[in-house]
Amino acid sequence: MNEERHIAGSIESVGKANEILVLDAGSTDHTAEIAASLGARVHDRPMTDFAEQRNHALSLATSDWVFHLDADERVTQPLWDEITNAISAGESDGFLVPTRNHVFGAPLQHGGWYPQYHLRLHRRTKGQWSREVMEFIQIEGPVGKLSEPIEHFGHPDIRTFVLKADFYTTMEAERLQRPVFQLAALAILYPIPYFAYKYVFQRGFLDGWRGLVIAMLLSFYRCLTYLKAIERVARAAERPRAGG
Repeated sequence: MNEERHIAGSIESVGKANEILVLDAGSTDHTAEIAASLGARVHDRPMTDFAEQRNHALSLATSDWVFHLDADERVTQPLWDEITNAISAGESDGFLVPTRNHVFGAPLQHGGWYPQYHLRLHRRTKGQWSREVMEFIQIEGPVGKLSEPIEHFGHPDIRTFVLKADFYTTMEAERLQRPVFQLAALAILYPIPYFAYKYVFQRGFLDGWRGLVIAMLLSFYRCLTYLKAIERVARAAERPRAGG
């Protein structure tokens, strides 16, 4: 949705594909027009959750193999060659693909950011996506692993991260079904150990100021999720009971 800054680069990076399908969630900018002008089949579907969006896109695809790519991601020529060779070999029904995350203008190498493996390439009839946020796909059959990464440009600056975090944490908070006291304990106790895990144990400090800032923001992300869940549960308890 509203990805006019990214969509052309994403489509052009997979320009050799048999078909390119773009599932749009009601963009109000020029995303759909740009995608169509580059030869993509554009379909519109209101956003429900991420797994349902991907499964719907999968139902619209017609090729034997599908590669899932977000608007802010790119496929390099070495990755394209590896994808082509993997499909030709026919030894697996799906493939894990590493992601190189560019954060605040540079790729991160530590803090759990690289390599992040996600299953993105699979036979069309072999996969089904699950979970509303941070979705994943289950494959019926053997799964291989590629070595060339997707280039991901999802976090150009802190402002963009915070805006995305507001959207994602709202969706995650809806899934948390716990008493308020448990959510409060998590909001207080979880962020600091999580920061230490990302920044120290996963050596985020080796990425300089970017490693420090993103570790702090991720800790804030976890805290914000629990705080939103507290608000939702507490407000529900405050509503007058029907007939009361």
